[in-house]
Amino acid sequence: RKAARFVEVTKDRVEKRLGKPQEAATRPTPAVPAVPAPLSAWKRAIKSTWATVRPWLPQSWREPVGRGARRAYGWWITERLILRERLSRIGQTPAVAPDAPPAAFERGDYFVSLGADWEYLDQEALFRLKRELDLRVTLICYDAIPVLLPQLFVDVLSRERFGSYLAELAWCADHVLCISECTRRDFEKVVNDIGAPVPPTHVIRLGDEIRPPRSEEAPAGFDDDGRPFVLYVSTIERRKNHELLYRAWARMRDMGQVPYKLVFVGMPGWGINDLRNDLRLDPRVRGDIVMLDRVDDAALAWLYRHAAFTVFPSLYEGWGLPVVESLGWGKFCIASSAASLPEAGGDLVEYIDPWDLPRWVDRLTYFMQHPDEVRARSERIVREYRTTPWRETSEEIHRVASLRPVYSAGQS
Repeated sequence: RKAARFVEVTKDRVEKRLGKPQEAATRPTPAVPAVPAPLSAWKRAIKSTWATVRPWLPQSWREPVGRGARRAYGWWITERLILRERLSRIGQTPAVAPDAPPAAFERGDYFVSLGADWEYLDQEALFRLKRELDLRVTLICYDAIPVLLPQLFVDVLSRERFGSYLAELAWCADHVLCISECTRRDFEKVVNDIGAPVPPTHVIRLGDEIRPPRSEEAPAGFDDDGRPFVLYVSTIERRKNHELLYRAWARMRDMGQVPYKLVFVGMPGWGINDLRNDLRLDPRVRGDIVMLDRVDDAALAWLYRHAAFTVFPSLYEGWGLPVVESLGWGKFCIASSAASLPEAGGDLVEYIDPWDLPRWVDRLTYFMQHPDEVRARSERIVREYRTTPWRETSEEIHRVASLRPVYSAGQS
């Protein structure tokens, strides 16, 4: 992106990048520079600063300030170590060689991009090539959530930056793929409000076919105490609304109930420090809620097979892959009624407003007390739900990309 040009990546390099990592005989050298400055130097600097500042603070301030500083330092160290661990797993060969030749586009070529374009695609360079070579461009919009709900995202994906990305997408694309009708409405509204041209949009359904692994096993760290459990598969971050489920489980305990166990599966994201502290310190839910990270396919399959049912109370989604994945496993799901989720699950899912805690408590309690009802709903899912093969998704993408451009901002 910094070079403002497109380069061709060889097939073997792509296959190596996408293939399953092999165990290296020796630890690879990171392609990205290692994190500078030893931790010990930072620790000494922080201790020295605290020793200087502490005598000047009022006595009543010293303990809370010191406690806050220790927590902040602990969080910083944790994030730093995670970064080091990730860097250590990056192979020696970068994705694209620095001296790679420019991509050999020809006039009238088709350009299709389905990735994280807001982060990696140089749309100014694409727009220039489109005008010079009459490229037929098909891009994708997964959602417009950073513009609609900016409070749920970190600063690096700000409303302004994402709005600019959507405007550039609208100017570059002859066709825009959207992963739901909800996303299409959101995209067209945002682009229209910005004042950019609204290109033709097409809804495609993402593939959700289930390919069970050869073997299944319980995940490490999961204490199977014999209680039924409810499964929530998702990145663990604010937008996914895990806090609502924590409050629901605490409320059930306050009412004298013994709820099912609740299992969170997903990589930790941002904005969950308070939730983690609550789960660690709240005696009401101790032993009730389990948070699992780095769950492989075999362990995830085991969890789906053995879960009583699943939940997905997200505040907003562009589609809702965990909902259709649950249906693909034949599992009943209670989901948020927000955005695209009713579109994803149809009438096989029960929907609840993601802000309505009493309703969630009521329905969770009901289904825990009526396992026969859960079983009947799951059996209906097995009979009626049809998964979408990725082959059908790819064929639809090809069909849209092959359409003759109706309007081309790049040629105006």
